Amino acid sequence: MFLFFLLPIFTVAAVIQTTVPTVTTDIPLSSVESITVPTRTQDEKNAKLEERLPFLKSADELSRQEFFSIIQNDKLSKSEIWERVEQWAEKQSEYVKTDIMEFHQRLSQHVDNSKMRVERIIKNLPEALRRLSEIVQDIDITRVQEKNRIANLYTSLDDDVSKTLQWIVHLVSYERNEGKQLERRNKLRKLKKGGIWTGRIQNIMCGFSF
Repeated sequence: MFLFFLLPIFTVAAVIQTTVPTVTTDIPLSSVESITVPTRTQDEKNAKLEERLPFLKSADELSRQEFFSIIQNDKLSKSEIWERVEQWAEKQSEYVKTDIMEFHQRLSQHVDNSKMRVERIIKNLPEALRRLSEIVQDIDITRVQEKNRIANLYTSLDDDVSKTLQWIVHLVSYERNEGKQLERRNKLRKLKKGGIWTGRIQNIMCGFSF
């Protein structure tokens, strides 16, 4: 019932390597790893997780620590984590179960909305890129005209598509690639000569080039 609501949490949990206090569970003793008292850093990470998982605020301290010991166990597969989280949820009070269900519903809606946004971006991005390429490859316009046409293009696009296209342009820009390498070489050259580096390589083609 509560399987996939933890999907966004696994990425966070995977980077948390420290362990938490031993708790009473239905897991056989042979499968329980040796764990230690959480450090201050671990407590801070757990607190951040609690902010993302509001239903934990309704659980008692022992239940919270048991939950953390499950999702932060990097020896478990995702299916094993899901199974043990479901077992954990079934042992909670009705109040906590209600909070979990509400969180699950909100997250489910978020996942559906995110999927639709991604599909819309993928569908519309090729046409947006084609229009941008036409502007950049037009050699009969001034750079001011090019800049204005690009700005108008970004404004006319769906907000998600516009931001994605601008991110791609930045990713392949001269300044981020060849320009950055040239800047590093010039900086090293200045330092070797005892000079002071104060400048940055200025980009071309109104902020980018293909």
